[in-house]
Order: sequence, then C-alpha cells, then structure tokens
Amino acid sequence: MDKQTSDFYFYAAGYFLLVCAVFVLSTTNPVERKIQDVPKVVQPLLCFNIESSELRTSDTESGCLAPEEPLGTAPIIHSEIRPTQLDRTLEVRFLAARAAANLAGFDIRITSGFRSQQLQERLFNDAVKKYGSESEASKWVLPKDISHHPWGIAIDVNYPGDKVATKWLEDNGSQFGLCRVYENEWWHFEPVIAPGQPCPPMMANALESLPTLDMADIK
Repeated sequence: MDKQTSDFYFYAAGYFLLVCAVFVLSTTNPVERKIQDVPKVVQPLLCFNIESSELRTSDTESGCLAPEEPLGTAPIIHSEIRPTQLDRTLEVRFLAARAAANLAGFDIRITSGFRSQQLQERLFNDAVKKYGSESEASKWVLPKDISHHPWGIAIDVNYPGDKVATKWLEDNGSQFGLCRVYENEWWHFEPVIAPGQPCPPMMANALESLPTLDMADIK
C-alpha cells in the first residue's frame, strides 16, 4: 500500500471515530448525565404493620411490605386540594404511636381529627361568643380556612379525658413524627416533623402561629 492510500485510510478512520463520538454526545441528555452522577440518598423509613401492629425500620430504597404502611420521612403538609378525611400518613403515625402507648400501659385515642369547613366555622363562631372576640377565640379555635383540622393534618387526642396518657404521647410522639404544638392545648398534635426528629418549641397558643395576620382577613 502506497503512502497516499495509507494516509487516506488513516484520516478516514479518524473521521469515523470523531463522528461516532459526536453522535454519542449528542444523543446523551446532559441533564440525565448529571442526574446519574448524583449519588442516591437512602433514608431510614419506619413501616407499621396494620395487621400485627408491629413497627419495623426499613429504608426509602427497600420500602415497606404489605400490609405495612410508611410513616413518611418528612413533616406532613397539606396539598392544594381540600381533603375529605384525615391524612393517611398522619393516621398511620398515630396508629403506630398508639400501639407503643398500649405496650407502655396507656390508651390514646383521636377524639377529633378531620373536620369539615362547616364544622370548623361553627366551632370558631361558638368560640367567638365564648371568648368575646375573634382574636381571643383564635387562641383556641382557628377559622375554617386556616385551621389544620379541615386540611386533615391535625388531631386532638383524649380530649377532654385522659391527660396522663396524652402526656405519654407528648413525651414520645417525636419518634413517630407527632408533636404537641400549643402550650394551652395539651390535646392538640400535628405531624410537623419527620419521625425521629426533635419537636420544635411549643407556641403559647394557635394565634401565636399567625403573628402577622389581620383578624379582618379571616372572617
């Protein structure tokens, strides 16, 4: 093979490799490459067996096995769509806590969970009559558009009954992602943390959670 022919094959092979490289790069989404480079984060995940009332530690990669249900790995917040019942993950958290409370000799029950907006409005109006003003009433009952009960992410436990059993939940609820949130309401709990995180300091009352709100806006 003469030099001219050899050079032709050499440059042709180089051009072919270059075309292949360009093709590979052009067909690979840079976002996908970036995503592939990010290491997978696996978090601990508590799974509650609805049938046996047993709590098991899994992780977000393995997940839970039926009939187990997860307690979630973050605080529970409401969606933009109004629910018609208590948030299921919140309910599972409470069921897991209740099973543990029973083993410790305490009985805890949800005495008020999800409320319709109509019921919440009636409770707020009754509180206004009782306490004399909307601001004073809001220390105990929030208006229907603001309260977390109609959003399905708040529960009242054992009210107005067993405070001792409810104190168990206050002391141990963080394991399940449940916290007492108001100093003046020993019965009111919300899923404001992920299971295992510490509960935030309690607010004096519900009105304190709305420091910049004009009461004229919540009629």
